[in-house]
Amino acid sequence: MRRYFGVTITVIIVIAVIIAMSAAGNIEFDRPFENEFAPNRSSYNSGPTGTRALYQLLEESGTPVARWRESYFSLNAEAKDATLVIVGPFPLGQKLSDEETVALQGWISSGGQALIISRAPVEQFGDPVIHSKEPEKLPGWNTPPEQFIYEKSDELITQPTELTRNVRGLAISDFATRMNFHPPEPAEPAEPAEPAEPAELAELAEPAQPVADPDATKSEEGALPPPPPAPKPEPTAGTDNKNQDDDENNEEYSLATLYAPVIHLGDKDGAALADFTYGKGRVIFLSDPFVVANNGIARGANLTLALNIIRSTGAPNRKIFFDEFHHGYRSESNPLVNYFRGSPAPWLLLQGLLLSLLILYTYGRRFARPLPLPQVDRHSPLEFVGSMANLQQAAQARELALENIYPRFKANLCRRLGLSSRARKDEIIASVRRRWAPISEIELRQTLSDAELALAGEHIDDARLITLVSRMRRIISQMKK
Repeated sequence: MRRYFGVTITVIIVIAVIIAMSAAGNIEFDRPFENEFAPNRSSYNSGPTGTRALYQLLEESGTPVARWRESYFSLNAEAKDATLVIVGPFPLGQKLSDEETVALQGWISSGGQALIISRAPVEQFGDPVIHSKEPEKLPGWNTPPEQFIYEKSDELITQPTELTRNVRGLAISDFATRMNFHPPEPAEPAEPAEPAEPAELAELAEPAQPVADPDATKSEEGALPPPPPAPKPEPTAGTDNKNQDDDENNEEYSLATLYAPVIHLGDKDGAALADFTYGKGRVIFLSDPFVVANNGIARGANLTLALNIIRSTGAPNRKIFFDEFHHGYRSESNPLVNYFRGSPAPWLLLQGLLLSLLILYTYGRRFARPLPLPQVDRHSPLEFVGSMANLQQAAQARELALENIYPRFKANLCRRLGLSSRARKDEIIASVRRRWAPISEIELRQTLSDAELALAGEHIDDARLITLVSRMRRIISQMKK
């Protein structure tokens, strides 16, 4: 194993260097650059183009606000009586699908409310009726907010409404688009095809049935009016009334469209803030996210306008949801995975797992001949001491026991006093008197005398031996203090 120790250490160092280089190459030490041309409108973003300031203001003011991290298909089940705030644009790859567009419009038609804040609201709502017109001249990408605020913002207020109440000193940006609402232009009709039959066969064709009043059946262009609508089939006796109501509701919601807007902000080019009744619900369009962004909400009367819009939707009695699903924060994945998403943490964990497996493989693989298992001695070291004590007690060899104890006591005492282990009794007592040791001189002299007399052959019983040994231990303990 020792001959492979250097190789193992080298492999560990190489892997550690790879991990460090990977971490240094993937960690972003600075916040990603963002401006009005590349914004991040998420309510999690505290940067200049985020909407975290508005979200925290509503949260701290007691408004029931939350982040929506599900798809629009869950709106009918979890957000029946709520207001959904959608701030665009969405990041790349988060485009609204046709199915989600239908789900969003159906939820609004059934009684939901939506506030769409975007310079291209058709991307967040999906209705081709919405047309956005960009300003003819846009500020530069590095222009500070103080320089791209529209100076005539207050002139955009078209009428005093609930949304424009107390709004004076508005700070709309030059990036704000103008919205127009009209259906797309119909496609040009195709040219009529040439008749397939020759003119001679046309004369032989069966003539059309005469009508009573030809002038009344033709329109101004000369075309015949459309045929009358087919009568609706009568419901059978076994038809379920609930199914009929659902069909009528679905038909009503499918016919919902953007019509008769209330223009709150706008000019001759179009609207900047419009309010619609959509089926049983309501949708509000604001064409400038700068009003609610972190770098614009505190400018002028933007905060007043934003709060007026939020209150008009029913807050604080109605819950407010900020759409974060289309900003990349989805609840389908684990929140811990979302936290480490985009960071080098997954690669670090993978490399750490590989390193751990390598270490386990190194310790689990045998690099030499098999060695026998160590033999554990089943005998305790105290067995010898106990046996000798029993033998000395049986033979009444108290002097022999004292010969094992007294030399150790004397050597330990002399070492603490700085004397030789062969020092005499008078030298030991004189050293104790000179050093002011914390022991009794009388007790020390008596202990040394009794021990030397017993070793010289004087009879000693068990009680005196135990007393003598106890005094030796007490003296040594006093010397340690």
